[in-house]
Amino acid sequence: MNRSLPIPNIPFLRNRQPSLAELDNLLDYFPQASLLLDLEKNSIVLANARATELTAYTRAELIDSDIGDLLPFLSNHIQKNSTSSKPEIYIDKLATRQGSSIEVRVELAHLDLHGSWGLAICEPSGLREQVAAERSRRCERLTDLSALVRASQEKDMESALQLVLEVGQLLTGANILALYLAHPSHPGLERKFTQGTQDAIPESVKPNEIEVFLEPTTWEPGNRVSNLFFRAARVAKMGYLQTYPLVEGEAFIGLLVLAAEQGGIPEDNSLIANILSTTITGIIQQNSMIENFFAGERSMQHDLLVGETVKESTQDGIILLSSDLVIEELNPQAEALLGYATSEIYGQPVNNVLIGPSNLVPALQSAQQGVSTPNLGEVHLHRRDGVAFLAHISTIPLINGEDIAGVIVLVRDLSSHEESEVRSQQLEQRALLGEVTAIFAHEVRNPINNISTGLQLMAMKLPSEDPNQEVINRLLDDCNRLTHLMQSVLTFSRPPENKFQQVELADLIPTLLERWRPRLARLKVNHEFKSSMENTTIVGDPRALEQVFSNLIGNAVEAMKVTGGSLSIHIRPSHLEGGRQHIEINVIDDGPGIPPDLIDRIFEPFVTTNRNGTGLGLSIAKRIVSAHKGTISVSSVPGGTVFQVIFPLSQKNEV
Repeated sequence: MNRSLPIPNIPFLRNRQPSLAELDNLLDYFPQASLLLDLEKNSIVLANARATELTAYTRAELIDSDIGDLLPFLSNHIQKNSTSSKPEIYIDKLATRQGSSIEVRVELAHLDLHGSWGLAICEPSGLREQVAAERSRRCERLTDLSALVRASQEKDMESALQLVLEVGQLLTGANILALYLAHPSHPGLERKFTQGTQDAIPESVKPNEIEVFLEPTTWEPGNRVSNLFFRAARVAKMGYLQTYPLVEGEAFIGLLVLAAEQGGIPEDNSLIANILSTTITGIIQQNSMIENFFAGERSMQHDLLVGETVKESTQDGIILLSSDLVIEELNPQAEALLGYATSEIYGQPVNNVLIGPSNLVPALQSAQQGVSTPNLGEVHLHRRDGVAFLAHISTIPLINGEDIAGVIVLVRDLSSHEESEVRSQQLEQRALLGEVTAIFAHEVRNPINNISTGLQLMAMKLPSEDPNQEVINRLLDDCNRLTHLMQSVLTFSRPPENKFQQVELADLIPTLLERWRPRLARLKVNHEFKSSMENTTIVGDPRALEQVFSNLIGNAVEAMKVTGGSLSIHIRPSHLEGGRQHIEINVIDDGPGIPPDLIDRIFEPFVTTNRNGTGLGLSIAKRIVSAHKGTISVSSVPGGTVFQVIFPLSQKNEV
């Protein structure tokens, strides 16, 4: 900081003369002790707050006092009527209220042409040298801190951590810095890296000794010895010893130890130690992130190999189409069924190869819009030689974010089996495909989680304004979408066993709506819950029932997310034939409704109106409702949809 404050001449007699109040306010902006002087009367007119701090006098005591009482030398050497524009510099003894004196450097500036007014700026002698020394010390610190940045960029974790300890020794002045990390094969901490003497501190920390180090600890001579490090410090007659925990999220991953053979703890030791701890934790996290990333990549390659193996070994023909329905690939089974090699028909429109029923083209066009058609029924296709064969066809869109990346056509040959054998094979194939799908979904979730974790760590490392943050956020959204898809596939492939108990729907549904309240408010969706029954108890699995109603609420919210609307859930008695009482739950929204061509197939797997949906939610919901001896149905018109769920009421002592 430049302590010399250039003071311009203030022509009091030109234009308007400023008031003393204005000058008083102006003086308080000066960073040094400042006095406005009447040089003709040899008296002090105004003093700022820094002057009162330096002298311990109040402003009232300083104003109108004699300059010589405060600054004797200055009082005797003021050049009256000076017209010089340069400040005069003096070394003087400043008298304080306590009767002592302070050596100060005084800069006196004449403020008018007649030399009647002066401004004296006082600062303790030697302050500039102290500031320069402090600036030099800070520059050295900044140089050392910049080495921490280089350490975090080291590719080798061991080299990076050792460099951090070396820099830490320079910053703290400690003789010993040690890093203790968790051992991979047994519990506890092991000393991995040391800077300075190793013999004075323990080699490891046992599991039962770790708890005391979850918070920073400090020992100095004379303090109570309460842990193994304090005992070692006392035996070695150290000047001090400190420990700082290394925490990753909520997990304790290690310990940083600082010690000095003699001397006290520097004032900024805690700050420097926290910086070192944060840097070390970041290096460990970065190394873990890289390892997880490559592990996830290897796992993904393995899963792709599994998918390729399934494609090659499945009995179904698989035809991969581009988004504009052009053939890109056939698996061996499809080549055998149709009589074409992939190289012969690559780039051909699928209509030139799949010659079949009239509903095939609409199903392919629906897949272009993101709508699956898992079952076209038993249809006849024609091979290359013109011979027709009975087949089962499914069309499935490949959705990548908001785009349709392509279409998969599954062709199953039914011509060589009797009807009973066909149905038996369908069940067997579906069971196998379900098992493979479940395994595939389970295997895919782990690399997705690893990739998501790695992306989150990358986002934490990058500044918030970094343009890569947007790319990372998009990738995280894709990971979340894949995780949801894999969970739906697992649930559909391997439905969990229900644990039945008494469930009060009048309590379960409002609790579920409360969880949805923030999102409903954000999307401007009003909601209400009504029950016209006192007894709403059924026998069921609470978690499975939550999944049913959460899916119905989610579908309603999705339908109204653009325009907002109203969501109503009503409970009333259901009048079904038979002696047992039933309860009816209606979930009503005023969204755009379900297209007529989909409403009859809405509970089938992979049928959905949501481009980002899996098409499994309602299929899973129907399976759960059926397991609870209930029914689910839907009615829809433009401007509203009603899902009706009916369960039998619980009978006495029924579980």
